[in-house]
Amino acid sequence: MNKEETQHYRKLLEEQLASLEKSTSTHQENLDDTRESGDFVGGDRAAELENLEVDASVAESEFQLARKIRHALERIEDGSYGLCESCGQSIPAARLEAKPSVSLCLSCQEKHEAGA
Repeated sequence: MNKEETQHYRKLLEEQLASLEKSTSTHQENLDDTRESGDFVGGDRAAELENLEVDASVAESEFQLARKIRHALERIEDGSYGLCESCGQSIPAARLEAKPSVSLCLSCQEKHEAGA
């Protein structure tokens, strides 16, 4: 991967991370507000608990994605970005464009998801 491509992906990842951190902060504030209020009364109780569960799930997903993005940025720094962490082959540019935080080629990702 050349320097221009590396800079392009670094910029994409940094922009995603900044956006994600802002979104995560908002979800965390919602969780904190809901936990602090404790005003789960009557019919609103089920809705509030469901919202709390959804916010917690979204916050966890965002945390995991942020971790993957930081890992991708580390890989840019060490020169291994764009190479599959499993087989060592180049990850196609189309896959990196669609999801710059990936660390596995499609074949290895499918094997990973299948539990192989």
